[in-house]
Amino acid sequence: MKNYRSVEVNILGKNYRYKVNEPEEVINKILEEIKSEVEDYSRKIGSDKIDYILLLMLLNEKLNTIKTRQEIKDLIAKFSKSLNTTLNPFIETPENNDENKSVSWDEK
Repeated sequence: MKNYRSVEVNILGKNYRYKVNEPEEVINKILEEIKSEVEDYSRKIGSDKIDYILLLMLLNEKLNTIKTRQEIKDLIAKFSKSLNTTLNPFIETPENNDENKSVSWDEK
């Protein structure tokens, strides 16, 4: 069983406490980034809108996660295609059809 410990962060005068099992340096970095971002947003739209700010940040993180997953899928597909082309040069693909072969002969 993992060891959970309590962490606390104060954002805009309100304490938030969580139980975590990640390394302290990772959690501290994340909490500091969140605190800083919330404080930046609060200066722009008001500190009384903490729920709005936190939801906005959550939406941005989810959007970034979706984009990153798609980029990773695209990179895997590109790498797989490149690897297959390199390892299997004689498999016919649109890029590697008869017209694109450097060596060919006609049977008579």
